[in-house]
Amino acid sequence: MISRIKIAIRKLLLRESTKNIYKKMSKIKAKLMRFLSDEQFTKLNIKHNTVIKLNLKNPKMFVEKINWLKLNYRNDLQTEYTDKYLMRQHLIDNEYSNLLPPLLGAYDNFNDINFEKLPDKVFLKTNHTSGVNQAVEKNKTNLKKTKEKFDAAMKDNYFKYSREWNYKNIRPKILVEEYLDMTEFIDYKFFVFEGKVEFFAIIKNINDEQGNQSLESKINLYDTDLNKMNIDIKRQEFNDDDFKFSKFIPEMIKVSENLASRFPFCRVDFFVSKDKLYFGEMTFHPNGGQLVLYPLENELKYGEKIHLNKIPQSDLKKQLNH
Repeated sequence: MISRIKIAIRKLLLRESTKNIYKKMSKIKAKLMRFLSDEQFTKLNIKHNTVIKLNLKNPKMFVEKINWLKLNYRNDLQTEYTDKYLMRQHLIDNEYSNLLPPLLGAYDNFNDINFEKLPDKVFLKTNHTSGVNQAVEKNKTNLKKTKEKFDAAMKDNYFKYSREWNYKNIRPKILVEEYLDMTEFIDYKFFVFEGKVEFFAIIKNINDEQGNQSLESKINLYDTDLNKMNIDIKRQEFNDDDFKFSKFIPEMIKVSENLASRFPFCRVDFFVSKDKLYFGEMTFHPNGGQLVLYPLENELKYGEKIHLNKIPQSDLKKQLNH
């Protein structure tokens, strides 16, 4: 029952008619909660959205350890790997340039983009936020509204909405990429625990042709042997009777484990078509730290795979160093 309610609420918030209202509510909420410490903010947010009371002094569950990491883990590479622009260089350095969506330009200001010199249809996104992107087509897209959208995003700091430290110091840019019809792609998200992929998510219909989140997206979780998992994350699932897994899965696992080997936990995302594989992004705190793996025995099982005591003291907040 709760799952159906959450799915219905999610669909409602993703509608164009309510999306702006949701964004305004998020800004109001962040403003009202700005006086809270990061820990107070996180505990209140998790309890409100999941009804779970976090134990951050002795974390055992997956959601507790992810939020402990969000509050205490300070590896500078997190910022670079979260920055969708700087991450491109890390992929090149690791000889994964073939996984990069073609980049046409990176800009500090929307006014610097000369659309006349660009292809008829391109894809715009910010490097420092989540969900700010748009397909732009010559003589069809309202550039005034697009400019307003990106100008507002460039002034915003995503940190205040989730208190994810890795977003705090990213220098904002607008990335212009070659247009890809996202309806042809499926999202694969690999959950990497201390350098090892334990399971992955497949999301169908995640984006519409404009690159916006689709109302019809459905998600399943699988182990590395391609068995569907008994984990409920309160999202609608798809029927996989006739589903064909991507031929790129072994490559995606290898890349994910390589890129995430530097961190206690990370999720590595790709978007995949029948013949093409592209890197998406790296996420350190899924759903801003609000992802819960029901039933809760899964929380304990995967929480055990993150050993906080193995983290070097140099990667922790100063007050935790002894």
